[in-house]
Amino acid sequence: MKNNDARVILNLNIEEMPGQSFDCPCGRHHSVDIEKIIVRNGILGELTNTLEPFRTGKLLVISDTNTYGVFGEKVAEHLSQEGFQLKTFIFETPGHALIPDEHAIGRLLIELEQDTSLILAVGSGVMNDLARIIAYRTGKPFAIAGTAPSMDGYASVVSPLIINGKKNTYPGKYPSAIFADTSIMRYAPMVMIRAGYGDVLGKLTSLAEWKLSNIVNNEYYCDTIAGLVRKGVDRCIESTDGLAARDDKAICHLIEALILTGISMGLAGVSRPASGTEHQLAHYWEVKDIEAGREHALHGNAVGAATVVTAMLYELAADILPEGFAYPSSGRVKELLERIGAFTSPRDLGISRELFEDSLMNAMYLRDRYSLLRFCHEKGRLAAYKDILVRRFYD
Repeated sequence: MKNNDARVILNLNIEEMPGQSFDCPCGRHHSVDIEKIIVRNGILGELTNTLEPFRTGKLLVISDTNTYGVFGEKVAEHLSQEGFQLKTFIFETPGHALIPDEHAIGRLLIELEQDTSLILAVGSGVMNDLARIIAYRTGKPFAIAGTAPSMDGYASVVSPLIINGKKNTYPGKYPSAIFADTSIMRYAPMVMIRAGYGDVLGKLTSLAEWKLSNIVNNEYYCDTIAGLVRKGVDRCIESTDGLAARDDKAICHLIEALILTGISMGLAGVSRPASGTEHQLAHYWEVKDIEAGREHALHGNAVGAATVVTAMLYELAADILPEGFAYPSSGRVKELLERIGAFTSPRDLGISRELFEDSLMNAMYLRDRYSLLRFCHEKGRLAAYKDILVRRFYD
């Protein structure tokens, strides 16, 4: 549905956004290439209606031990009763997390049959990433029925995978549809709700960094896309206290903010609106833990703590930032995370002093993208700021 006013996208609710297409004041044409987004209490009826075009083939419904018990079994039974042909595959994960590695990818390729009309993943981050890469490589459509508001990848077009023991991001595709049942998501483990919230708060620093690179390097920047992300973040922050109580409306605002972030990345064609220094730090910690064979925190919980660090770095760099440059308060970010019991310090995540120091000096090299870390390094201040931050968190 094309419209000529970019402001319209800012006033739509999440379920009205699929198919929107518009010419933007930034000079680009944007489109939301997802067919359906459903966020509400109870989605099984919409699931049936949306998947109707795929009835002629066989649906491959994938989940793991946990997500099958939470929602996968109910989804499979409902679709079967509605006359769909199904093949159900469950990753056996008793007592451990599923890893999105070459073994899991190969297992799904074995289960995928030629007459599969659509892959339906039931789960959150890992199931979403696995379905996306399989769908992209085989040309099959896929949809996701979410089980936790834990990450912003539901509407993403990339899959972070662990191949040969190292984490890398691989190209994927948009899901045909996203189904988020708040009556399921509100009962997700609180650590996953906190992770989703930490991921949302990370947009406060990533948006600031996107603008910084625009000012310093003339990098492409879009006010419309930034406004879309802020809309989701602001509504989520307003509902902070409701998250601890698992309030249905608060959970709805959280998952909407996470999906909006994914949409924003698709509109921009890059992850800039959603990922900055806070994500570089979180990814660096995770990569080093994976390489060492250590358990690591959920991505969003690491992002939340790294957002506090990044906001502090902005405050330290206030005198060298462009005049009038706006950035979030570290105290405000910390206070918001504390209100739902989330991590606010890398030390509390189990990040060693040595790894924290290393990340501040080297996380900027994970990818070729201008960041606050690079800005401080170019100004000759990063080493001094590193010493200050290390003392704040570890002394």
